[in-house]
Amino acid sequence: MPIPQSSRFAGLPTFEVTAPDGSRRRVLGLRLRATGDAGPGTHRVRQGDAIDLIARRRLGDERLWWRVLDVNPPRYPLDLAPGEQLRLPDQAQATRAGRARSFR
Repeated sequence: MPIPQSSRFAGLPTFEVTAPDGSRRRVLGLRLRATGDAGPGTHRVRQGDAIDLIARRRLGDERLWWRVLDVNPPRYPLDLAPGEQLRLPDQAQATRAGRARSFR
């Protein structure tokens, strides 16, 4: 299945790999650097913070968790450590709605 250009995964390399059951699957390569534009804000991680809770508190919507990850070095989302400083995306950019369809 092709990845739409509007997807956050657009432009990532795809690879064909052999799954444990022997079937062949296509997977996306990981990003090796931050890809989004950081805004002026930061967030110091506290005990119990989760990436979706940070997004809700700082950007107003927990579904924007991936925008926070995009402006920071690559990481597994659950690997947040108390005291760590996260860069935050520009709020206007993070909450901008995009149109995926056009009506004729």
